[in-house]
Amino acid sequence: MRSEAPRTGNQRPFEPQSLSGSVSWGCNRGRRDAASLDSAKGAHTGKPGTAAKLGSQTEICREYQVQELLDRGFEHLSWDGRTPTPIIDPSGLIIGVLAGQPGTDYALSLQEVFELFTQAGQEAGLQAINHLGPHKRGDFPAFNRGSTMGMGSPTPVALQTGFMGPILDRLVAHKAVRRMAAYQDAAFALWAPRLYAEYQRTTSGTLKSYRLRGDYPPNTRT
Repeated sequence: MRSEAPRTGNQRPFEPQSLSGSVSWGCNRGRRDAASLDSAKGAHTGKPGTAAKLGSQTEICREYQVQELLDRGFEHLSWDGRTPTPIIDPSGLIIGVLAGQPGTDYALSLQEVFELFTQAGQEAGLQAINHLGPHKRGDFPAFNRGSTMGMGSPTPVALQTGFMGPILDRLVAHKAVRRMAAYQDAAFALWAPRLYAEYQRTTSGTLKSYRLRGDYPPNTRT
């Protein structure tokens, strides 16, 4: 999760007491100043990167040992995978968050979701590998749901999910999937409240104006 915006003179650095006391505090301090990031220099969108920066397809797809990545300039941040932990730059600005997991039984929900998706894939006749080839999220089958404004459309439109529609509807209605979405929503609202409020305002207005439905309940921003 990215920070809300580059810090200005009236923005304070990371102060645990200013956020929810329900989080177990600790932080990972990075070496890179957020002011050097492209996103701190104005309007910015994620880019796929150049071959010069990313390397060959073989280099991109291969598995690396930790030390190899450290030798390439990566930074190793210690984390248990559960405790919500902010990543801060040398000046104390939060530039990312490891959102962690809620409660002690969340792993059971994750296992339930895994089994649910496995059964749905079998029902739809899907294979482990996407027959259309790799996409931005991997080489497994993936389907979009909700609304979009891509491909030259002048207004937002509902995505056509075809034969997967009923299956996708059933998946997002499941309590375990909704629990995952609710936790993402809560983490977003906690760590980036101003950006969350902007997403809430924009999304709610768009759905209402164009009579579109959201993927989850109206108060969930994932």
